[in-house]
Amino acid sequence: MDFSLGSVGDFLRKVQGAKAHQRDAINEHLEPLLDDPATFAIPPAMAASLEELLERFGDEALKQAGMVAIGKWASLHQEMLEEHFANGSYQEALLSMNDLSKITTAMRILGDIGSFGGDEDYRHAVKQQINQAVLETIEETGRSIEDIFNGEEQ
Repeated sequence: MDFSLGSVGDFLRKVQGAKAHQRDAINEHLEPLLDDPATFAIPPAMAASLEELLERFGDEALKQAGMVAIGKWASLHQEMLEEHFANGSYQEALLSMNDLSKITTAMRILGDIGSFGGDEDYRHAVKQQINQAVLETIEETGRSIEDIFNGEEQ
């Protein structure tokens, strides 16, 4: 068997060609579902992470992850709102304000929903992980605890 650079390159091109055909066939099945605006999707790795959190901590982990994601989404809308006002784009600012209002209402509603298993185990685990992350940051950067918690950059 010839393992020269040319034969390896030919082999890789053939594999890539075969995969391209499979990718096209997979896309044919995915498009009707994922092109539907009523379908919400996340990358498989993120879905696996959420599933792992659900198994370890119950539905509180999903609530917390959702609230963090929605909070970041609200922050982006807030930034765009400020940018629209700064640029005198008042129509766009009103649209952003309308969306931001809906997002914050959703956060209030979701925040009022309890978890089946409560949040004690989840909060304890997250507290330990954040504690370790802060400790590592202190060791790596030499920053003080106060600097980290007061948001002071080094």
